[in-house]
Amino acid sequence: MESMDTASMSGRSALTSNVFKDLKIDKEDLVQKLPNDWDTKSAITSTSLKGLQLKKKDRKKLRHELLVQKLDAVEAAKKAAKEKKKKQSMPVVGDIGLLGEALPTLDMLLKSDEHKKKESNKEKPRSIPKEKKRQKQMMKDIELFRQVYTHPSYAENPRGTIHEHLQNKLKQENEMDL
Repeated sequence: MESMDTASMSGRSALTSNVFKDLKIDKEDLVQKLPNDWDTKSAITSTSLKGLQLKKKDRKKLRHELLVQKLDAVEAAKKAAKEKKKKQSMPVVGDIGLLGEALPTLDMLLKSDEHKKKESNKEKPRSIPKEKKRQKQMMKDIELFRQVYTHPSYAENPRGTIHEHLQNKLKQENEMDL
């Protein structure tokens, strides 16, 4: 039985010793160098500040200041990224002369302002006019009917006079459209 145990053990040792036989690894490849930055460290502990021999209050203050610095750095990075994105989205203007030519002249701007003022001054017609306006229009119509009724040409030929008046009115409107 002892011979089997030794044989099985020697078989195992033979397997384990032969597994890494041809493998060649340099120690320098295995060694990693980590950056020694305050920003990359996760936290300051009492062991990292052991050599300074600071009071607890001072250590807390120092940790707080470092935290504030990290937060400011993150905020500044975000702000810089935002400004960079904003600058990239805005097109760069090459020749200002072409831009100046494309802008409207002062005369054109004044004309457009006058046109806008005229449009804004016009009252938008209401579906039902106000009472005062309706009364005023009714009084004008009554006065017009009185003038037409008392006119001598209307007294002689009422139909002919109205027909002639309508023809003259249509001609006048056509001339205004042209």
